[in-house]
Amino acid sequence: MPRLLLILALLAPSAAFAQDGPTLLKTMDEAMARSDDMTFRYDVLNQEPGAEPKLMQLRVWVKDTLRLTEFEAPGDMKGTKALVQGQSKMYIYLPAYKKVRRVSSSLSSGGFMGTTFSNEDISTSEYSPYYDAVLSSQDDVAWTLTLTPKADAQVGYSKLEVKMAKKFEVPLEIKYFNSKGQHVKTETRDGTSCQGKVCTAEVMTMTDHTRGDASTSLTRTEWEVNTGLDDGLFTTRTLTQ
Repeated sequence: MPRLLLILALLAPSAAFAQDGPTLLKTMDEAMARSDDMTFRYDVLNQEPGAEPKLMQLRVWVKDTLRLTEFEAPGDMKGTKALVQGQSKMYIYLPAYKKVRRVSSSLSSGGFMGTTFSNEDISTSEYSPYYDAVLSSQDDVAWTLTLTPKADAQVGYSKLEVKMAKKFEVPLEIKYFNSKGQHVKTETRDGTSCQGKVCTAEVMTMTDHTRGDASTSLTRTEWEVNTGLDDGLFTTRTLTQ
């Protein structure tokens, strides 16, 4: 009997990891969606090796899986807008051409407006519909989840490693792996703060290891929660207004 108990004890951790991974991932998705809507302003610092840093400012409106981004600076980007209506549905408005164009799903891995965030990164507001999860490790601060795409998921990464804060239940770090299993990007989310039960990071930084560690940092300067954003804001008509 003692030997059987020992065997069960040795098996228990892996069984718990397999069982808890999906639950934790769903909990993380729910933690990121606790508000009815949110509005942000960000200062953006884009840094490429050998180039002068580029400073930008943008405003972001979020409701459920809908997201509208408008660039407010610099002057040559002012008025440029991006509308996300789902994981694979994005539109871009360029004021110089006064036209709205849909971004092809085949370009989801491309850089978003010259940043190190891809169109897919910007469009992803939840992970459990697209990834299976296993709890691979944990410490006093965070759980580490290993995510792999579901069989029918149309995603650009072969694996994600997500550190999920135990205190806030939101991501602290995400490592992205390509189809060859190479670690290609790292996203960090620092300075998490909350309004009620709604918690977001003050600074989000994406580092692209395939581009000499080029990086884009978004520093939150304003943040409003539950202001009653109308669904009509998230339409292609809004992009031209």
